[in-house]
Amino acid sequence: MKKNTMIIQVDTPQFDRDIERAATLLKKGENVAFPTETVYGLGGNAFDEQAILGIYEAKGRPSDNPLIVHISNKKMLEDLAIEIQPYVWHLIEAFWPGPLTVVLKKKQAVSSRVTGGLDTVAVRMPNHPVALKLIELAGVPVAAPSANLSGRPSPTKAAYVIEDLTGRVACIVAGEACEIGLESTVLDVTGENPVILRPGSVTQEQIESVVGSCEVDPALRDFSSEFAPKSPGMKYKHYAPEAQVTVYRGDGTQIIQMLETKCLDAISNGYRIGLMIFEADDLVLRNLSKDWPENWQAHVEICLEGNPSDLSEFARKLFGDMRYLDGKGCQSIYIHGVEETHLGRAIMNRLEKASEGRVFKI
Repeated sequence: MKKNTMIIQVDTPQFDRDIERAATLLKKGENVAFPTETVYGLGGNAFDEQAILGIYEAKGRPSDNPLIVHISNKKMLEDLAIEIQPYVWHLIEAFWPGPLTVVLKKKQAVSSRVTGGLDTVAVRMPNHPVALKLIELAGVPVAAPSANLSGRPSPTKAAYVIEDLTGRVACIVAGEACEIGLESTVLDVTGENPVILRPGSVTQEQIESVVGSCEVDPALRDFSSEFAPKSPGMKYKHYAPEAQVTVYRGDGTQIIQMLETKCLDAISNGYRIGLMIFEADDLVLRNLSKDWPENWQAHVEICLEGNPSDLSEFARKLFGDMRYLDGKGCQSIYIHGVEETHLGRAIMNRLEKASEGRVFKI
């Protein structure tokens, strides 16, 4: 059944009143989308099974894909989890509020619908004033996956949430673009050593600097359906635009040559492609384009992802640029991949999923 979706704008004179209305909707079991520092989330009362079912229905999300529960204070963590290892508190001290999700043994009160049938629960405290205020006013932990239709690129701007979820949820809190642009790092902390289930902007190196050691789950690259995912983003096709995504890594000169070939093919055959490349790539390609047909820009759309020496811009723009290129009618998107170190691990994880494994080293 189609819902009347209330759109609340942040930074308006009536915002304090409106955010209370959104919190009341959450308490009543409705679903509310809201901004965080990572991506926009689609929230529901974590203790209300109907609210959780509403999330899955609104997104079209498989019900064995666990949800992350968002909290506004550490006391809420004690309502959700048991057997918290001592080192977890060091991680919380270092990275909360922020883009780190910890997976813990759940309390019985936490519905298996939230956890995808697992005996663990994923929890984080977002570092965003609107998210924290909404959760605090609601007075309940809020389960919230990304606020997009399942499988599409995660939304980093309110416009994308409105595009995907209007008529599907009770309320959308429309704020600014998300600062980080990638979903949180998810860390299994049920054992003696933490294990990364999903890479994010809190890197393996940063975690190791706090607790000494950190492993990576070998199932992270498994696209099969033969296991129950311990974390969002581990199992199903994620982050994918309508266009087919292909990623190239390796020698920069050879990547440019490959991209020029793709551009010339699109120009001569009359279709449209998108490129997600670095600023230095763009300078070389535009110099090469002097010998291309004059109408080449009708067939090639370019998005710049900053500089490979600082991948924060790439992370922030990744999902939004995929959606932008979809909107421009690109049939294919070609992306200059990065090395899998530090933030590059999280970027390549998303690109592996978006491309369904079409990542080539050249």
